[in-house]
Amino acid sequence: MPVFDSVQQMQGRRRAFRRRTFLSVGLAGVGAYLGYRWWRQRPQALAQRRTLYVTPNGDFYTVSISNRYPIVDPETWRLKIRSSAREREYSLEQIRALPVRQFAKTLSCISNPVGGPAVGNAIWTATPLLSFLEAFDPEPGQRVVFRGLDGFDSSIPIEVALGADVYLAYEMNGAPLPRKHGFPLRVLLPGKYGMKQPRWLTEIELTDDRARGYWERRGWSETADIHPASRIDSARPVSPEEWKVEGVAYAGAAAVRAVEVQVDGGPWQEARITSPAVGDSWTTWEWSWKARPGRYVIGSRVFDVQGNVQEAGFSGTFPNGSTGTHRVIVEVS
Repeated sequence: MPVFDSVQQMQGRRRAFRRRTFLSVGLAGVGAYLGYRWWRQRPQALAQRRTLYVTPNGDFYTVSISNRYPIVDPETWRLKIRSSAREREYSLEQIRALPVRQFAKTLSCISNPVGGPAVGNAIWTATPLLSFLEAFDPEPGQRVVFRGLDGFDSSIPIEVALGADVYLAYEMNGAPLPRKHGFPLRVLLPGKYGMKQPRWLTEIELTDDRARGYWERRGWSETADIHPASRIDSARPVSPEEWKVEGVAYAGAAAVRAVEVQVDGGPWQEARITSPAVGDSWTTWEWSWKARPGRYVIGSRVFDVQGNVQEAGFSGTFPNGSTGTHRVIVEVS
């Protein structure tokens, strides 16, 4: 056989091998993606959580960049606020003497999956950030950088920071902030995931720099706006013919208007709101169900007061937080 023919045959076999390899890898990738989509959208096992409007401090989720929770001496701790022109320091005693407000607010981790546990609602005691910043003559286009003792930092536009509902909190559910939740002071922002709200606050800076935060530098959302979501916590019989389904719903800075429940892809039915419906706080809900024996898939969705409904399409948590309808499997015997 001529050498030329042998080379052509060898090259042909190599091209065929590469085509087969490419197709195999491509099909494997498509299969993996479809499998991941199925896994992400699959109905989940029912957690049977207790539905509460206020989450106890000990049950409230925590996420840390290092699993290190600073120990702070409240007598020596100071909050430093500075700009290019001036600088001030405040003791905890001075901060507690400022105008105070108590309010319910929900915090949710941006990495919390659909139906996940990394979300909670508490009653916070706090003072408005606005009262601090006004003395620094803020200018349009500036950013406000928050820095914590754990090395964490985040920033927001000055226009957001000057909002009337931005706070520095020092109590949680009537007690001083627990160590894991940022004692002695933490930031609270409306309608934002927890990644924008540093704990163990020690410094606030007004700057003209871009000042991207810890998680933003790692590819997470710059704005971290909450995706409205409803979660099913439990389903249980309350009589031989009736079951009660309960859960929580959160629409970010907007108040919850309605929650609806769906069984096996059927028509949506309105649930009953069982707690105050206020902006930036979750709402508890329940739904009565005439259940017959069988295996069911139940989903829920939330509407805010502006008429917006939560996004049904599923996404991963990175980089903007998860979306999708929480669906659970319920066995009725």
